[in-house]
This record gives sequence, structure tokens and C-alpha cells, in this order.
Amino acid sequence: MKYFIVADVHGFYNEMVRALVKGGFDKNNPNHTFVSLGDLLDRGEQPKECLEFVNSLERKILIIGNHELLMDEMAERGYPKDYDFKNGTFNTARIITNAKPDEICSSMKDNELYQTYRKECKFYHEVGDHIFVHGWIPCIYAGKYSITPVAYKKDWRDAPLVEWIDSTWINGMLAWAAKIREPGKTIWCGHWHTSYGHANLHNYGVEFPHEKGEEAHFSPFVDEGIVAMDACTAYSKKVNCKVIEI
Repeated sequence: MKYFIVADVHGFYNEMVRALVKGGFDKNNPNHTFVSLGDLLDRGEQPKECLEFVNSLERKILIIGNHELLMDEMAERGYPKDYDFKNGTFNTARIITNAKPDEICSSMKDNELYQTYRKECKFYHEVGDHIFVHGWIPCIYAGKYSITPVAYKKDWRDAPLVEWIDSTWINGMLAWAAKIREPGKTIWCGHWHTSYGHANLHNYGVEFPHEKGEEAHFSPFVDEGIVAMDACTAYSKKVNCKVIEI
């Protein structure tokens, strides 16, 4: 079985398809499985196309991202807050529902396209020696009001819901650098732009160019026990796709 792994597509359907085609993905091939590491929506202008594509797949692994949780929160609340505009959540709901302005948020609660996708999502998935998450696995944090990862949590698989929600916000590369790793496994994550790891952990380029001659690298961040995949698509205009065979 081949697994075609993407992350943080954020509504950029064309970029996702290009990456999958380049990787050789065929939705009709029974040995091909699509994997999304969360944040399928928000920011891009093609959320409906992303949802229609994912919902059409028979073989898929869908991980919950913090943007899925933000959408759920806004829909339950029934009205947007400032960060819903900033993150693109409200605009995504507007495109998907095409509802009246005061009904956009609540319409997501029973939107078939979104809810079909959402029901398939999970916080993590393990296959072989690979663990798929969004931010990182639940771990021990720096303090009560901090999600800065500091130590490994042995029973992370049985962590309560609130810790799984917190884990979607973790910079996985920072957690990896703090030695929070699963022995014998590779953790695949998204959420944080990979140029962070290249610049700060591999001394390769900068996070974002500010001066002439500077270069940022948004290719997957790969090291022992980690593959980080977020290409910061809204900035780089590309989606990373890696293929593994198990």
C-alpha cells in the first residue's frame, strides 16, 4: 500500500492536485491511500473543491487540524470573532454555504459537504512505524497556560480530549528538538511551516526572506523520527506531498 501524504492544504485545491499528480496518486488504484495531516481548509479560495475531492475518495486517512476545530467552534457559536476573519474561517464558510451573512456560521453545523468530511477526521492514526498527527502527539507542557512542549508523555495515546486539542497547536519540529519522540516510530506532522525547522534546526536558509539574497525552504523537514510537511502554501504557493510504501 502506498500512502500519499499532504498537510495544511488550506483550501488550495489546484496546488494539492498538482502535488498528488506529481507523486503519482491515482484515486482508482486500490493500493493508493490519501493522507491529510489536517487544516484542509481556510485561506485558499477552493474549499469546496477540496471537500468534494476528499469526500470522493474510498481510501483516506484524515487528521484533525486546529483549523477544523476553529470551524467547529465558529459554527457552534453561530457568529464570527476577529480571528475567524484573520484565519480565513469565515470566508471559507461563506464559500461553502453560500448562505445569508447572518446564517453563514450556523449553516456549517449541518452543511453536508463539510460534515461528511469532518466525520471522517481523527486526532491521530498509526500504520506500521508511522504516526500521523497535525501538530504533535500530546506531551507535557511548560506550564498550565502554555503549550510549549518540554517532555514526553508515555500514555499520550490515551490523553483526554483537551490534550489532543492542545496538541493540534504544537510546533512539531520544536517538540522533536525537545526530544519528545516516539521510540521506533516516525511522527508525521503539519501545522508549522517547515522553513522554521530548516532555518533554526538544520541551519538551512531563513524562515521568511526579509533581505535580498535570503532564501526560505518549504520542502518537508526530515530527520530521525520526524517528517514535517507544512509548506506554508498561502506564502509558497505549493503543497508538499511525500509517498511511503508499507
